[in-house]
Amino acid sequence: MSEKILKIDRLCRISSPYAHSAFTGLIENGETFLCCYRQALTHVSDDGRIEVTSVTGDGRVTDRQRLSLPGYDLRDPKLSRDDNGRLWLIAFARPVTQATRGNRFQMVSWFSGSGKSWSSPRFFGEQHWWIWRIIWQNNKALGLAYHGGPQQLTLFTGHPGKNMQRHPIPAMSLARDKLGYPNESDMHISSDGVITALVRRDADSFTAQLGTSKPPYNRWYWRDLKTYIGGPAMVMLTEGYALVAGRQWTGKKLVTQIWLLDLAKASLVPCLTLPSGGDNSYPGLVIQDDTLFISYYSGHADDETRVYFARVSGVNKLRDIIKQGKV
Repeated sequence: MSEKILKIDRLCRISSPYAHSAFTGLIENGETFLCCYRQALTHVSDDGRIEVTSVTGDGRVTDRQRLSLPGYDLRDPKLSRDDNGRLWLIAFARPVTQATRGNRFQMVSWFSGSGKSWSSPRFFGEQHWWIWRIIWQNNKALGLAYHGGPQQLTLFTGHPGKNMQRHPIPAMSLARDKLGYPNESDMHISSDGVITALVRRDADSFTAQLGTSKPPYNRWYWRDLKTYIGGPAMVMLTEGYALVAGRQWTGKKLVTQIWLLDLAKASLVPCLTLPSGGDNSYPGLVIQDDTLFISYYSGHADDETRVYFARVSGVNKLRDIIKQGKV
């Protein structure tokens, strides 16, 4: 039943003309939204810059900011807001020129009060550890980071404007958990500090994992979602359910999919497939009352990889179905 509830009310391209615009993040910003994404010649080229676009709820672009770092390929930007209301933009900085090749593969951050101008960049984190996105609690940033060498996922805590430290006990590893190549993730943290995490994997069964951990995060409990999810994003819908979005393989092509996630059962129910194809996915999600706002990228329309902004209705009806136990 939940497959017929969510409906696309509006779909707009919001990225400026560029060869390849991809890997989005989305956050509320007063009366508008901020959407960040990488722009470059290709998916893996060395020239990545970040565009931050301000967009209204009906998809109208009101402002653009562009950030670059000479000598670095900036990848997979993500937005968050700290407990004081300051916006933070983080990305992975990959050195690509002769002048920077001896430098560290490291995270970089910028901050802003309004989203219309940004601070100078600051490096943080550890060499080769990719902190995918951060969440905030009690003025502390938390984020799951991955390292492809040991095929390990580890919690980092601290502050992106200062530094973030690696937890001594991995959250997931091939050696301990027999779960290969964990990488991209999204997290939710409860008021008492319990973390719920959604993690992509690219080895063995390729299935995404749903994890939970209580402070001090020395132990993680992982459950298999039995589905591949690329570029996962998650937003809480009710106390026991979340909406999840990411890349799915249909057996014929890759698409950007939205699922309803039952947290107790670790089960996914498809809700909506967004217009997508080719190189696509990496969504950002924001819920406002009855509306789900989604950013994602896709090359389905004209083989040009662009960023899209979708307004989706039916959230309250989905909540009612959950309340009635008819999912």
